[in-house]
Amino acid sequence: MKKLTVILCALVAVFCLASCNSASTPTGVVKAYYDALSSGNYEKAVSYTELTDQEDIDGYAKKLKDVEYKVLSYEVLSETISEDGESAVVEVKKTATSSLNKDPKESTDKVKLSKVDGKWKIRI
Repeated sequence: MKKLTVILCALVAVFCLASCNSASTPTGVVKAYYDALSSGNYEKAVSYTELTDQEDIDGYAKKLKDVEYKVLSYEVLSETISEDGESAVVEVKKTATSSLNKDPKESTDKVKLSKVDGKWKIRI
């Protein structure tokens, strides 16, 4: 019985660690990005992009905030990783609003990603 408890605890720990590291795949990064946009956390959303210059980061986050861009829902349709494993495209169907377009608008995006220092980042 004691061995079974230890094994179950180990399995739970493995699953918890795997779920915490979901942003290590192209789809995981895109989901984290859209989740941040859904909650209005633009600074966090920008952290999933390949922008590194603080001025660019602040400018992009400000632009998103100024137009009150919000993703209401999204669905990942596909993920394609290049043969060399350095780039990927994640196709996403989303519904979003902004101050420029108050009515929810549905669209399909092909989000392009690249590996930067071993981590997937969204190309802007």
